[in-house]
Amino acid sequence: SFNLLQRYLCVLQRELRARRIQKLGTLPPTAELQTHRGLSISALMRELEKTNKKLKSYSHVNKKAFDQFVNFNEQREALLKRKKEVDKGIRKVKELIESLDCQKDGAINRTFCSVSAHFKDVFKELVPSGAGELIMKTSLDEDEDLDEELNEEIIRRKQNPSVSKYCSIGIKVRFSNVGENHMMSQLSGGQKSLLAMALIFAIQRCDPAPFYLFDELDQALDSTYRKAVTGL
Repeated sequence: SFNLLQRYLCVLQRELRARRIQKLGTLPPTAELQTHRGLSISALMRELEKTNKKLKSYSHVNKKAFDQFVNFNEQREALLKRKKEVDKGIRKVKELIESLDCQKDGAINRTFCSVSAHFKDVFKELVPSGAGELIMKTSLDEDEDLDEELNEEIIRRKQNPSVSKYCSIGIKVRFSNVGENHMMSQLSGGQKSLLAMALIFAIQRCDPAPFYLFDELDQALDSTYRKAVTGL
């Protein structure tokens, strides 16, 4: 029991000394401590008194400034490391977004080309003497009236338009071998119904289903085209 008590007292003394050392702040390097190792206690006390007098002239200085500097510097390094990781993550996300955008643009262009090709075929089956096509309208179409110096740039962009430039889809058709192409606004109600069905059939040919069910399909059609529709 005596040994346990002595051990307990030693632990208390060690903790007390550790707290006192902590209050002193940052300790000097070992090389400076070696210069005072051979001095007597009285000499050390005189040196301590001189040092305390010098320290009084720095009483307005924060004694823990160096410790705070070290602490803040460590936090700064940790934050910089974290920033690098975040920047790397941002680059990866941007690369993923660009990749997905490219895949999306490719899918949209492929789908439009496929529907457009099927629309030509379907319209040709419905109107053998005519022709029809889908037109992708872009915001670049509105730039045609700009300065002539920009025409070459506009033409180049039209050849490889970005999906973000797409604004609508138009239909241009001709119902006879001769004559001008007509836009939707110039067609009759029966012709518009025929075009709507041609577009529906073109979309369905891109993604065929086992069977299709239509209700009163030929109600708005002209009698000329009813037989052609039933032939599909």
